[in-house]
Parts: sequence; structure tokens; C-alpha cells
Amino acid sequence: MSEKNFKVFVDFGSSKIRLGIFNKDNTKNIITLEEKCTSSFDKKDFNIDHSKEVIKNLIKSAEKRIEKHINKINLMIDTTDMFSVDISLKKIFDMKKNIQDDIQSILQEAKNTVQKNYYNKKIIHMIVKKYSFDDKIFYEAPIKNLDYKSLVLEIKFICMSKEVYEILESSFNENYLTVENVYCSSYVRSANYNKYFDNYKKKVIIDIGFKKSAIVIFEEKRLLYFNIIPVGGKHITNDISLLLKISSDKAETLKKNLNKSETTFLDKSVQNEESQTPELTNQIIFARVDEIIKLNLTNEYFNQFFDKNDLCALIFIGEGSNILNKNSIYLEEKFDFFNEISVYEENSSIICESGYNFNKSYNFQEVNFFQKKQKNKGFFEKIFHLFN
Repeated sequence: MSEKNFKVFVDFGSSKIRLGIFNKDNTKNIITLEEKCTSSFDKKDFNIDHSKEVIKNLIKSAEKRIEKHINKINLMIDTTDMFSVDISLKKIFDMKKNIQDDIQSILQEAKNTVQKNYYNKKIIHMIVKKYSFDDKIFYEAPIKNLDYKSLVLEIKFICMSKEVYEILESSFNENYLTVENVYCSSYVRSANYNKYFDNYKKKVIIDIGFKKSAIVIFEEKRLLYFNIIPVGGKHITNDISLLLKISSDKAETLKKNLNKSETTFLDKSVQNEESQTPELTNQIIFARVDEIIKLNLTNEYFNQFFDKNDLCALIFIGEGSNILNKNSIYLEEKFDFFNEISVYEENSSIICESGYNFNKSYNFQEVNFFQKKQKNKGFFEKIFHLFN
């Protein structure tokens, strides 16, 4: 099997690094590896020194298993500085129009505008949320010509620090690896899991990580909202340590042990001295989960968005969500529009497969400006390969 026949995905987490290799011919997962590794992606405290050796070992192990050299990888990562930018651009046309050229022109202008205003950031995702041809609205590029005078594109960009991006790229280059694509892990994984909740029109997916949490909102298959906040599982551990006056290691153990018992996240007073520690720990966890949701879902836009009697689901993913697996989660009454609240259990194979599925599938919203052009692309699909 040559390198042309397989794809390599590395999910670079703050506490664990995962590697998955997939056969492009039959989409089979050939191998999945993982190793614990603590890294900091904060610009003020950036540290991935140990990760270089871990990645080197993972690559060597994978090469022995597949008996081939690995030169290219697709990187999945979340950093605390990642953020999204929404932009809406409108153009009026007086002359004869070409849909592909008009869309491409607006996309290029939008990209240039974001790069100019965020010159120290790296665009890693460009997502078209809506096309408006006069009063006709489309959620993907139309497949036939239209008669229109104006065109409006609503576009979402997901960006990260250019400095962090370049350090990461350089780190992989030191291991003789070329980064083909960089993906926001929370967004890519959420996009993959979204399809498992087709019974719900609106889906809120919260990824609780080590030092951050991401929230991704879909309406059916369309991405509507993305945000990362610097609150994660590490902060829950720190809170437990501070309030119970125990070490961070003991707090982490206590937090993980809650997953092994049937408990309920309720903001209630302690029943007795014997139950004080687990009850207080539950309250601490409840407060942080509640904070993550409030930071994202308490404004006028979301009040209107969820006030339509649509079926809604709240799904927790990520390492930090493991503490919720065997617990009932109760939210404030104002969040009772959720018809289902659940935890989607992940593993390294599923996580890497999310990247592979995102890479190989045609995503009707995503503008692809990393991958090289392929021959014989369809007329409108070419739009999604303009930034090469």
C-alpha cells in the first residue's frame, strides 16, 4: 500500500494525542493509536515540547504496523484562542451574470477582508451559511442558473493564532511530516456526530476539553454557531481542589470516581456529613457545566432561536464530559426546551474517523482552500477549491 492509498489523521489534544490511518480505497480504519501527553496551547503558556517525542513514537509505531513511511498528516486540534467571525457581503449586478464567478468573487473578497482585519490569525475553516439571490434563499450553491440582480453570502470563518499555527507546523516538520490540512477538532467531530441525531431539528453539541470547551450548534445539517471558551475539565478539578482543600491529584481522582457511581447533578444542600464530599463535588461540576451553557445560550438571539417548538437535543462530548456518563443532568428551567440531554461516548477510533469522514465527504457548507485541485470537478464543486 503506497501513501496515495491511505490518509493519516492526528488529533492533537491537550492531554492525549491520537493517530488514525485509513485506507482511501475501502474507507477502512487500518490502525488507531493513542498516547497521553500534556500540552498547553495557550499563547502565554505555550508548551508542546514533550509532544514532539510522543508524535515521533506514534509515527514510528504506525509505520512499523503498516510497513510504509508516513510523510503527510491531517491535523485536528482545538486551541483556547480559536474563534469564529461572521461576515455578510452583498453585491449588485447590472451585467450578465455567472453564478460560479459571482460566488467566487464574494468568497475571495470575504476572505481578503477577514485576513486584512485579523492579520495575525490563520483561517482554518470557511463556511457558507446562506446564499440569497434577491429574495430566493439557498443553503448550498444552486445547481442551475438563476435570474438575479443581487447576491448576498453569509459566511462563517473559524480562525486560530497564526503564531501557534506556524509553531505547530514547524513541530511536525521537525518530525519530517507535512501538514496537509488543519481542522478544528470540536467542529469536525460535532459535524460527524450531528448525523446521529437526525430526529432533532436543532442540536447543541458541547465539547468539554482539558482547558477549554467548545459549543457547536446545528439546525438540521447546517452549522449555525461556533464558539470556544477557556473553561474545561481542568477548571473543574481546580475548583474541587480549592473548595475541598485537597490536592489537584486527589481532586482529579475524586472527579473521575463520580463516573463510577449513580449520582445526580442537583444544586441542593448537603444531606448529611457522610455525603458531603460527593454532594459538594456534584454542585461544583453542576456550576461549571451551567456556566458553560450560560456563557453561550443566554442572549436574545438564542431565546428566539429555540422558542419555536422544534425538537432540540443537547449533546456532551469530549474527555471532560466523561464525568457525566452515569449522572442525570438537570438544568435551569429556562433551558427546558431541550427534548434530550445525553453524552456521546467517544474513543480514539471514532475521533480520528470524524476527521477522515470530514475530509473525504463533500461538505455543502465548507469552502476548501487547503487541498489541491482534482481533475474533472463538477461545475459548482470547483467553487470549493478556489483558495489554493
